[in-house]
Amino acid sequence: MKFLPYGMLVWYEEDNWALLVSDKSYSWEQTPFTPQDRSNITRNGKFKLLEDGSLVGDVVMEYSGHPALSYRSANYDESAAKREEDLKTEIKARLSTAEISNVSIENVDDIKKTLTKKYTVKVPNYAQKTGKRIFVQPGFFEYGVSPLFKGSSRTYDIFFSYPWSETDSVEIDYPAAYDLDNADAPGAIFDSEKIASLDIKIGVDAATHFLKYERKFFFGGGGKTLFRVESYPALKGLFDNFHKSDTHTITLKQR
Repeated sequence: MKFLPYGMLVWYEEDNWALLVSDKSYSWEQTPFTPQDRSNITRNGKFKLLEDGSLVGDVVMEYSGHPALSYRSANYDESAAKREEDLKTEIKARLSTAEISNVSIENVDDIKKTLTKKYTVKVPNYAQKTGKRIFVQPGFFEYGVSPLFKGSSRTYDIFFSYPWSETDSVEIDYPAAYDLDNADAPGAIFDSEKIASLDIKIGVDAATHFLKYERKFFFGGGGKTLFRVESYPALKGLFDNFHKSDTHTITLKQR
């Protein structure tokens, strides 16, 4: 398959049975799956928060494993202009007021290099300003994302195509006239079987008015991607908790 790295299979051929045949014998072998750390999306943003609540900065996103393969397979025959326009549309779907420029998508055709997306963005009213306080969601990449599961019940089993992981780093320079009033980080979330985990850390340098937000997430540990309908309430509850942490806000107070 085009764009398939050495040592990987397409997701629907992973964790499956394959017949190996030689001149004199044959055997059934189970194919391996790509672990979540090899299907990673790394997202880095360096921003400045303005006093009016606007957020301005640059973003770099890097893809490996199945996310990279899926994007390349779906977009290799598109023009650069179409890819860039699609990325803008994707961003505006969750940040409707975003002003996006300097878009580039690199290494779509070269699997020896990292698939990389870059852009500059300004989001008016990203933070909510009330009196002397500003409320801001430091998790930029999850801003405006809806909960994954909305229904209270489920008719069919749930299947995820492959395990994956996300590594986010968001740096924000906030206004010098403000101090952090509340910058606590949500605690780590994980299940007892280590199928999924979310860990968010927030660091602050009050002297330089600098905040760093780090997020590490994975799902599909141990190759677990199929869930029976009976487990839906627990699965939904887990993802609801992920969403609550991802949309966590902090408070800045004007001196």
